[in-house]
Amino acid sequence: MRRTLAAIMTLVLLMLGNNAAAVVNLPYSSEPTSALWKLYDPELHYWYQQLTEAEKRLFSARYDCIALGQADLWDYPCGRLTLESRERIDYALLMDCPELLYIPHGSTMDSLRYGRIQAPDEGFCAQHAALLPDRLAECMAALDAIRLQPEWGETDFEKEIAADRFLVHHCMYEPELVDTSIEPELELYRARSTAYSALVEGRAICGGYASAMTLAMRCFGVPCLSTTGYHYPGNGSYSAHEWNIIKIGGEWTHEDVTFNDYDDEAYTEDYFPNTNLTSTEIFQYVRNDTLKAGMKLRDPFSTSDRNNYYIRKGQTLGADWQAEVVQRVQEAHDAGRHGIGFRMLDSAALEEAARMVDSENMSVFAGLAFPVTVECIRNARVLYISWE
Repeated sequence: MRRTLAAIMTLVLLMLGNNAAAVVNLPYSSEPTSALWKLYDPELHYWYQQLTEAEKRLFSARYDCIALGQADLWDYPCGRLTLESRERIDYALLMDCPELLYIPHGSTMDSLRYGRIQAPDEGFCAQHAALLPDRLAECMAALDAIRLQPEWGETDFEKEIAADRFLVHHCMYEPELVDTSIEPELELYRARSTAYSALVEGRAICGGYASAMTLAMRCFGVPCLSTTGYHYPGNGSYSAHEWNIIKIGGEWTHEDVTFNDYDDEAYTEDYFPNTNLTSTEIFQYVRNDTLKAGMKLRDPFSTSDRNNYYIRKGQTLGADWQAEVVQRVQEAHDAGRHGIGFRMLDSAALEEAARMVDSENMSVFAGLAFPVTVECIRNARVLYISWE
C-alpha cells in the first residue's frame, strides 16, 4: 500500500520526538513498536518471518532501540541466547530492515562472526538516528522519481524494471573497499552500504544497491528480500556480495542490480543480464552464504525463467540465431536505439556465440554498416550487442 510522504514522516517524527530517554519495557512485543516498522507491510520482512516467537521478541526490542539510536547493534537487552539464535536475529536486523538507513548491508555471516566487519556501535546509531527523518524523506522522494521512470507501470515486473533503471542511471559503484579494519575504509563501507547511499547519494557498493531495491519494492507492495553470498569472478578470488530475490507474478526470481550496473559508460540501454534469473543461473557466478543454512535461514529457491527480462520482452534467439540477430540489431539501430539484448534458448547456439565473442570474430555482423560491441554472459544465457 502506498503511503503519503507526509503521513510517513509524521509517524517518524512522533517516534523520534520526545523519546531520547525512552527504553523498551518488558515484556517485549513480538513486533517492533517503532513507526518505522510499518513504513511498508510488516509481512514483507522475509527474514524476520523465519524467526521463532522468542527470537521475534528480542529482534523487536533491538529494532526499537536501534531506531531510537539507543543501542549498539550487538547489545542485547536481556536473555541468554544460543549462538544460532543470536546470529539469526543479527542477520534479520542487518538484512531485513532497509528503512534503518544507517545500518550497513553487504556482510556475510562469517564476516560478522569472525569480526571482519564491525557492527555500528551505540554512538554511531545515536548520531545517525537524528538524521533519519530527513534522510527518509529524501529516500521517499527518490521512490517518487522511480514512479516517473518510463518503464513504470502497474505490474510488479514494471515496478522492478523502473527501480532497476533508476539505480543503474542514478547510482555509480564505489571502488572496491579492501580493508575495513582501517577506520576510513570502515566508515566508507558503512556509508556506501545503505539504501540512502544508492537512492540519494548515488554512490554505493552491492549492499547499497540491494537494500535500495528492497526498500523500493516493499514500498511499492512487491515482496523482495536482500540476501548474501560470495562473488566468484573466475580467477580464484572471491568477495562478499549481496543481491535481491523478488516475487514477480507469484514466483521468486533473482535480481542483481549491482551487475546490471557493471559498466556505467558502455551498458545502459536494454542491459538486463542479471534481471530475474533462476537460482541455478545466478549460482554460476555467486555462491550462497552457507552459514545461513546452519542458522536454519532459507532463501526462496527459483526454478522458473518465465519472468526473465528478455523472455518477457520477446527478445529470444534459437538455434538459427545468426541470421536473426543481424536483422534484429539492424531494426533496433534504425529505431534509434544503441543496444539490444537477447536470451539464447538453444544451448549449442549459446556456446557458439560465446566462442565467437571469445575469439573476437565478429564476422556474423559483417553485413552491418556500423561497428558493434558484443558480450556473451554465459550464466544468464544472454547475448548483448551495443553500438555508438
